[in-house]
Amino acid sequence: MTGRIWTSLAGLLLALGLWGWSAPLGAAQVNVTVPPENTVAGPRVLLGDVAFIDLIDPAGAELARLLAQIDLGAAPAPGQRLVWRRAQLEQRLSASRLNLSEAVFSLPEELALTSRGQELTQGSLRLALERYLSETEPYRSGTFQLAAVNFGSLPTLPPGKIGYRFVPQASSNPTYLAGNFFFAVDGQEAGRVRVTAQIDLTTPALVATRALAKGHVLEEEDLSLTQVPYAQAKGALTDPSLAVGQTLKAALTAGEPVRDRNLTKSIMVRRGDMVTIIAQQGGLTVSASGQARQDGALGDTIGIVNLNSKKVVNGRVIGPNQVEIIF
Repeated sequence: MTGRIWTSLAGLLLALGLWGWSAPLGAAQVNVTVPPENTVAGPRVLLGDVAFIDLIDPAGAELARLLAQIDLGAAPAPGQRLVWRRAQLEQRLSASRLNLSEAVFSLPEELALTSRGQELTQGSLRLALERYLSETEPYRSGTFQLAAVNFGSLPTLPPGKIGYRFVPQASSNPTYLAGNFFFAVDGQEAGRVRVTAQIDLTTPALVATRALAKGHVLEEEDLSLTQVPYAQAKGALTDPSLAVGQTLKAALTAGEPVRDRNLTKSIMVRRGDMVTIIAQQGGLTVSASGQARQDGALGDTIGIVNLNSKKVVNGRVIGPNQVEIIF
């Protein structure tokens, strides 16, 4: 309630001596009525926040304004209840040093105050948690859904602009999240909330597009990059170039993630095999026949005998029975 200065029936009754109490000296100009209960906002309580201040005589306008500004004390914490007795109110009014003889006060035996705070909701906190996850790895590169969220007791915050930050608890398991929301109002710390959550998380992984046998050399059409549950994606490859051309060490079922431990380099050149030697320099490409002196997988460097010159040269395996000279 804000202070209200107005001429009323109460003022008329007061002027007739039929209502309220006034100091024995001076002519009453203002009537002040304090209801027994009120709700306030802000850190301090002013008389104008909890009282009806009525003019009896227009000459009391300045007094009414000053009365409305009397500081009665600290407001209750948001969501809390505070009770002041009549004697406390009278003492605080007297401490104002205003000429109270020109006012009539109607005070309750007790004044019960509650603070008008801002209520947090679980829905708003859930949205804030989803925003945090969408900006954090591995949730940002994956797909997530909150399966279950539990919040601690939600504080009532004082009026003002609310800010917050989420501080997670360290964990190696991104499907379980725990941490605290810290709140500030107008830049001042105002409370915290504990939160825990179970998260359905999927992340990208290479999977087999069909059943593949042990010893199969992977090709591009054997692989697909898709979202799989986090627990299944652990250790899975995401770059097809790291898998194509590799040999499976064990069979894979359709949809099964491809992991580095499942693969071995494919031998593309065997010792004694006839190979094509390719030499490139500038825009010129020359090829010749040779014979491998050792086994070699894709990318390996092996020795080759040039059958024309009978010299041994080093070359990098670039395909089945194909070797590129290294200059």
